[in-house]
Amino acid sequence: MHSEKRSHIRFAARLRVVFEVRGRRVECRTRDISLGGMFLDAPVESPPFGTELTVTVMLPHLADPAPLRCVVRWVNPAGVGVSFLSLRAAETWAINQLSVQSRNIPG
Repeated sequence: MHSEKRSHIRFAARLRVVFEVRGRRVECRTRDISLGGMFLDAPVESPPFGTELTVTVMLPHLADPAPLRCVVRWVNPAGVGVSFLSLRAAETWAINQLSVQSRNIPG
């Protein structure tokens, strides 16, 4: 993994996401997320490196799905790593809430 380059710590999160690639709607789940980006379990329809896309994420602490502007940073057979181009205050708060919850789960 590329953890040495990350500014934000990622944590496990299985969130439902939807995005479009090559005109086709793709539904999948996240494997992990941070304030900097997320990994998508999307091996079938992986957009190429550098592709900008909007990934709509169902964040548990928000009433509505959150459309997040992202760019593909890496692709492997298991899926796609994307970084966020921008986050609004509500999405930042919701991701922080998930982070706090993940640290409080005994494991």
